[in-house]
Amino acid sequence: MKASSVFFISAALVFALGGALLVRVLMMSPPAAPSVTKAPEVVPAAPAPSYSPVLAAAKDLKPGDFLDGSAVRWVEAEQDYSPLRYFLEDKDDLSMVFGATVREPIKKGALLDNNAIVHAGEPGFLASVLKPGMRAVAIPTNAVASNAGLVSAGDRVDVILGLKRDQEASGDGSEGELMPKLASQTLLTNVRVLALNNVARAGIRLRAHDKEVEEKSKREYYETVTLEVSALAAERLAVARELGTLQLALRSVEDAADVSGLTAAAAVPMDNDSGVTMLDQVTNIYSSLYPSVDSNSVLMYRGDSVQASQ
Repeated sequence: MKASSVFFISAALVFALGGALLVRVLMMSPPAAPSVTKAPEVVPAAPAPSYSPVLAAAKDLKPGDFLDGSAVRWVEAEQDYSPLRYFLEDKDDLSMVFGATVREPIKKGALLDNNAIVHAGEPGFLASVLKPGMRAVAIPTNAVASNAGLVSAGDRVDVILGLKRDQEASGDGSEGELMPKLASQTLLTNVRVLALNNVARAGIRLRAHDKEVEEKSKREYYETVTLEVSALAAERLAVARELGTLQLALRSVEDAADVSGLTAAAAVPMDNDSGVTMLDQVTNIYSSLYPSVDSNSVLMYRGDSVQASQ
């Protein structure tokens, strides 16, 4: 065989094998791409709603208990409370309730409703601070009788009845009739003053921060004084204020504390020997001007002199 024929046949075989390999490669499917597992998408949880802390009782409260820092506290709220009804930390200051009292008993931890709190000067305050079994009685007075400028709400006083001169019986000229029948008697002792006019004071005083508060705290003149007394003492005062003038005598703080257990209704004996001060016990002016005469004597006035004749 010629060399050219061999070369031609060899080249044909090479091309045939190359074509077969190319066709095989083209017909083979590409390798599958490696599977990638996609991590589940994490959805961030919605933030818990935030509510303003609300004011609650830090201990059991009853009417007459004055609120201070130890009586109330802020507690976390689980819902949104109306600022028109409750005290909220982001809107109200804790001192807003200081000096107030509650209208009804409140358990520890209970939320403080605005309607359950009453401040000094508001309707219902006096009824809330009255001790059980006691009464609030207003008596008419004046600047002198009430010791205006000295007595204020919360003080302790004695109540003194002074007999009016227009209550004297007409005399018949007998011994002693020339002397005015003036007398006084201490009716009640250690009585708590609740209010002057319609101004009541809380048991806790806040510091004055401005001139306006200081002006309001100045002493004034009062026409009525409200006292905390027992039911029997209230009856005595009702009669006494028709007989004469009621005077108030301010007691020392220590003196008031020493007799705090003394009941106002039975504080002073009502007999004439120890409870009444008569005019002749106060002054001897009248007895010096008008010497004692018997009932059969006749007094004759000659100028400034007085003579008695049988």
